[in-house]
Amino acid sequence: MIGMPVVIDGKNAGRVVRGVLTEDGRALRGVVIRGGLKMPRWIRRDQISLVGQLSLLADGKPSRVPRDAEYRLFRVSDAEGARLGVVTDALLHEETLRVAALEISFGPVDDLTDGRWYATVFHVQPRGATGHVTVTTQPKEVMEE
Repeated sequence: MIGMPVVIDGKNAGRVVRGVLTEDGRALRGVVIRGGLKMPRWIRRDQISLVGQLSLLADGKPSRVPRDAEYRLFRVSDAEGARLGVVTDALLHEETLRVAALEISFGPVDDLTDGRWYATVFHVQPRGATGHVTVTTQPKEVMEE
């Protein structure tokens, strides 16, 4: 979604700088956009009509970016607390804007050898500006299925 053009009421409003998830990591809360020399602006989830392959369509006027829009999911651990990796992306359902899966990276070397994996069953514990993700299924089990 990053870099995707944003069309509001038929006019180009800029490009997506980042998407912001809800604190529980289950849905898109909104997006931060930037166009030209303008300051970054905020588009709420309820303003988004469609997230397509080529652009994001929205209605209404963008507003000021909320203070807590820096929130992101980061560290990933298993149920016993062992650190597994970090969240690198979220796969969204195009119509509902709900999170279908989180993309998890073990690190650059493992990304090259084994690839990244997707967690569909997870729990998020908000901790300030980041969310700590706990997965109940081990990554190797997910990749073998």
